[in-house]
Amino acid sequence: MNRVCKHFSQCGGCTSQDILYPMQLKMKEEEIKKMADFFSLKTEIKPINHFSPFFYRNKMEFTFSSDEEKKSICGLHSKKGDVFDLEECLIFSPYTGEILRIVKDSLKDRYPAYNKFTHQGFLRHLIVREAKSTHQLMIGLVTTSMFYLEKEKFLKLLLSSSWGGKISSVYWVINDSVADAVIFQKKELIYGEPFIVENIGDFSFHIFIDTFFQTNSLGAEVLYKKIEEYAQLEGGEKILDLYCGIGGIGIFLSKKAGSIWGVEVEKNSIDCALLNAQANNISNISFICSEVRKFLINFKLPQPDLVVVNPPRCGLSKKIKKHLVKLRPPYILYSSCNPSTFFVDLKDLGEFYNIEFIEPFDFFPHTPYVECLGKLTLRKK
Repeated sequence: MNRVCKHFSQCGGCTSQDILYPMQLKMKEEEIKKMADFFSLKTEIKPINHFSPFFYRNKMEFTFSSDEEKKSICGLHSKKGDVFDLEECLIFSPYTGEILRIVKDSLKDRYPAYNKFTHQGFLRHLIVREAKSTHQLMIGLVTTSMFYLEKEKFLKLLLSSSWGGKISSVYWVINDSVADAVIFQKKELIYGEPFIVENIGDFSFHIFIDTFFQTNSLGAEVLYKKIEEYAQLEGGEKILDLYCGIGGIGIFLSKKAGSIWGVEVEKNSIDCALLNAQANNISNISFICSEVRKFLINFKLPQPDLVVVNPPRCGLSKKIKKHLVKLRPPYILYSSCNPSTFFVDLKDLGEFYNIEFIEPFDFFPHTPYVECLGKLTLRKK
């Protein structure tokens, strides 16, 4: 029998929790097959990779708001769009309820919640990251600059909790933007290390408050190992890792590759990638801070034997695909969290490349989202 969160009928997140997990996997596999047929991609669809359907997320962003009695609450957006007070989250952490309770108890009588319509108030968001391998916790309190946070009192309550010993990092983030999103206008480390550490395979990765990391840590390890397997490296290969983030895929391939270049537009991620390469004693990888489009237009590196692509949800622009094809790498391994743009890109690249296979990964159980990996081989003239 499926375990169902107490907020299931209200929360706008895990819309498939009432469906047995094997059925969810079957539905996602069928959806990928339908999309392949729609785009006329005659290729192998490998069985979907699946993981634990509970407590798999390593990051959550909770929102502060006010209830009908004007008291501060903290939770997620409901199906109606308003914020409800959260007591548990079965896809994030067993500590979710305790964390939120302590945070609310320490702040609710001192500071008002931010109102996104009037743009008044102090408390905006709560970021919580949990490394699944080391169990380290990172807490990020996002506020406006309307008040000054009593940091010592806040930290004392956090650290004295039953899970306080797991806290490795606490940030105070100030965001006065009118946008209803977490924007790091100013950040201050008020406790511990500036990062938490997640172990993926044989490697350790430093994760900061504002750097992207794959949401499902166990899933990321399987994906990275599959990419390593499908790359079929023999030693000496030159690899281009586009949208490299904090260097996860490139670092995984570094054991067998000759040289790797990672490209990423976010400087924070590049700085983190350099730190991760150093922490893992990897010397055959370099990182370049650049937009991928500009990088490909001005490409001056040796011809790559393999290009790894892991773009954001918007996928690849027409110009990026044009210049990627001009580069003519023998192989492309393309992973994506958005099947819609993934299939459009595969269709376009399919004019020059054979699509060897598509392999889905259920990184996001109980949601409609799925990760996909495809291998492309350059057609011979």
